[in-house]
Amino acid sequence: MKNYLCSVIVLTLTWIAIGLANPSPDLIHHPAKKRITVKTDSMTLVLSYERGCAITQLAMNKHSLLAESGVTTRLQQDGKRWDSGSLDASPAVRVENRRVQIGPFRLGPAMETWRLRQESGRVILEISRTFTDHERFGDASMPQFHFNRMSDWDGALLGNGGVAWFKLFDTPQATYGVHVDKMTLWNQQRNIGLRIQGDSAYPTALRLSRQTDGSLICAFTVSEQEAQCRYDADSRRRRFLTDRQDVWSDILAWPGTMTARFTLSVLDYQAAYGRGSLVGLDQEAITSLLNTVARIGVIDTHLHGSNSWRTPYGPAVLHEQWIALLASAIADDDYVKAYQQTLCYYRDHAIERNGRVKSRWAYTCEDAIPGTCDSLGFYEAQWGYLLDSNPDFVINVVELFDLCGDLDWLRPFKRSCEQVLQFLLDRDQDGDHLVEMMTDDHAQARGSDWIDIIWASYENSFVNALMYRALTLWADAEELLEDPAAAERYRAFAAGLKRRFNQSITEGGLWDEERHCYIHWRDRDDSIHGRNLVTPVNFMAIAYGLCEDPDRQRKILDRIEKQMQKEKLFAWPLCLDSYEKGEGLDWQFPFPNYENGDIFLGWGQVGVASYAAVDPTIALRYVETLLAQYRRDGLAFQRYVRTDQTGAGDDILANNAMTLVGLYRDIYGVQPKYNRLYLAPHLPAQLDGTQLIYRLAGRRYDIDLRVKEYRVRCGGKSICCRWPFAAGWGEREMRYYHGAESDFSLQISGLDQKHQVDIVEWQAGQRMAWRDSSVKAASSRRYTVKTLSPNAVYAVWHNGKEWAKLKSDATGQVSFSGPTEKQSHFHVIKR
Repeated sequence: MKNYLCSVIVLTLTWIAIGLANPSPDLIHHPAKKRITVKTDSMTLVLSYERGCAITQLAMNKHSLLAESGVTTRLQQDGKRWDSGSLDASPAVRVENRRVQIGPFRLGPAMETWRLRQESGRVILEISRTFTDHERFGDASMPQFHFNRMSDWDGALLGNGGVAWFKLFDTPQATYGVHVDKMTLWNQQRNIGLRIQGDSAYPTALRLSRQTDGSLICAFTVSEQEAQCRYDADSRRRRFLTDRQDVWSDILAWPGTMTARFTLSVLDYQAAYGRGSLVGLDQEAITSLLNTVARIGVIDTHLHGSNSWRTPYGPAVLHEQWIALLASAIADDDYVKAYQQTLCYYRDHAIERNGRVKSRWAYTCEDAIPGTCDSLGFYEAQWGYLLDSNPDFVINVVELFDLCGDLDWLRPFKRSCEQVLQFLLDRDQDGDHLVEMMTDDHAQARGSDWIDIIWASYENSFVNALMYRALTLWADAEELLEDPAAAERYRAFAAGLKRRFNQSITEGGLWDEERHCYIHWRDRDDSIHGRNLVTPVNFMAIAYGLCEDPDRQRKILDRIEKQMQKEKLFAWPLCLDSYEKGEGLDWQFPFPNYENGDIFLGWGQVGVASYAAVDPTIALRYVETLLAQYRRDGLAFQRYVRTDQTGAGDDILANNAMTLVGLYRDIYGVQPKYNRLYLAPHLPAQLDGTQLIYRLAGRRYDIDLRVKEYRVRCGGKSICCRWPFAAGWGEREMRYYHGAESDFSLQISGLDQKHQVDIVEWQAGQRMAWRDSSVKAASSRRYTVKTLSPNAVYAVWHNGKEWAKLKSDATGQVSFSGPTEKQSHFHVIKR
């Protein structure tokens, strides 16, 4: 018995000792080897503390990721460098309750402590750094991840919605610095992702650097003040360096302790970023393009545009109306939230007192009209006052509001958007509702819109089309902001603009009956210019609702398509024929050359929109040709040369993805609105059976598209319809919006988690029918129907029998609680 008791005691003490050293099977301490192993289902991490403190191994699905130096912290000061991976002695270690603490240990003039734990399949690394005096450092990485091969990853998706696309790190020390605390490294072919999410009370920046041996360093900097760019000496705005890694200026440290927490998690790339089953299309190419090219215009937090951070002078162009639409196709909440901050920054810093929106920002001032480049980097482009930046600002504000639905965010834009619009409204000096440019005559050789080295002047169709779009969108916003009088003023001016725009050139309008197109501009002397069918002008006229005449639409689109087939072009050029000599910068001639006839892909969405409503098979063809071109060259160019369709220009543009925006918005018909998800597909038969996964505002939508039948599901609740409609959801309710209406037509509340509604018929005010069913009979279900005739009597039929007679109220609304004893219900309401 004594021997038995002794055995039990020894065994118990042994297990206690093992338990102290190894608190759990996912956290294993090896004291003799001075290392700790942390395991999750898909990640293994080894932290070594032998004469140092470093994560020396990080493996995902048994694939080793780290270079020899691993994950460490660093300080560099006056030629001295301290690295946590190499210390004078082994630091103290404590392992307790599935948590690890290393240190405190000395790192140069600082004391540092690491804490590590595993939680819900993620590994959390917390680093505290303490200074006792003021210090200045050339490098203060906290921490630095050194990955074995840059080629293991396609790139890093960033917390501002942007991307570090490693295809563009094409020099041995290429470095990109950006103010984010989150990145997701991914490899699409291997379907893996590694997300590193920082969390600190202090500003965080990230440096990504290619090493000469092909490895990759991702170094976070956490500091009292936001990290500042080191280059160029006269501007300090350059985020990308081709041949060095010191992108940040010296980092200042104050006495005290800073703490930062970094959470590491492994992603199934397809589960996180997959877009569903895109029948008939190359969905791998679509996913890849929307995670690379489409995001490349995010230069940094507060700086969203189309031009990439890789561009030598690094411009963010404010005279582009499509940035919010890019966000709608990218469908990443990080992009949406960051662009909200960017538009606030532009509102506060890029708008002058008179309402003028400066058209560009850049690393340098080399592209600026002398004297216009301010200390923040905003300026007027050297080619002229590009007035499309004014309506484009308003368009992006409203269309981003449709994505975020945050009225509190929109409200502070009221004054600035009104001021921005008024700047152009005041330029209608002759009262014909066409706003005028800063120049009267093309002979002044100044640009006025996105086609900046074509000398469009006076009454410019391009800018006026955008102005119409801005006025109509902002008028709706004014209604939401409870200013109907302002909304009416903007709608009235827009109506006058539309009338004048559509008058013939002989009547003072912009329609060229002889050439069957809208002209680019009219000089003050009434001479007509840009009669060469400028595609952005004519596509915008159709897509934005200025041109509603089916005959004119057909003439424009047939003429474009005939030329496309003749030249066998994969995408639409800026113009079909040549501008006249003198209408643009000298080297634009002979045709085709650059803005006089080359292919710029940014106008793909308005092109797709123009064709989708008339012949969606043509719209789809240019989606397919764009994807084929992407497979050939990655679309990593500024433009395509018309003569041989090869890529050209070192200015890589995110708007090269705009044709895919057209696919989502105008073919699939996915058009988010501030309070609902609107579906208006133009679906060719080749895409029948498409099943989209669409993510927005923290929700996942599953959208099933068939020819003439559309279903959208969210959180187990679905609505199906055979015509354009919108759907909205609450925790226990769902709403059906008929057509493009902004207020719901049917609301069903008191729902279970799983519920299905099929709209069978909807003749507003006359006869409405729907079928709804749930997994189990509901204890309480309430129906509210709107769009009825006010104060009228309606019969409510339930499952083929008249159930009740109800009188609508003064707003044309009835509400009733339906029978609850069955799981499936068929309702008809008729006058």
